[in-house]
Amino acid sequence: MDSFLKGADGVAIISCHEGECDYGGANMNTNKHVLFLKRIFNHLGINEDRIQQYFCAAAEVENFVNSVEDITKKVRSMPLLPKNKIKPK
Repeated sequence: MDSFLKGADGVAIISCHEGECDYGGANMNTNKHVLFLKRIFNHLGINEDRIQQYFCAAAEVENFVNSVEDITKKVRSMPLLPKNKIKPK
């Protein structure tokens, strides 16, 4: 959310596959937050595709590149978000 408040038009979160996280399932906890943010976005009339979580292992370079290309394509196809005139702390 901080990225959007600071002016981002889209955010990609790239994390390890389910069951492969070295941080006690942080990737799936993040997934719950992403799904919640998508619901908020829908409620506010903001396209939920502006935030995406992708799952790939460190060795999956092609998957990583495809993820970045996917979010870039999605965000570029949308109008820019209005910029907040209030600076976040």
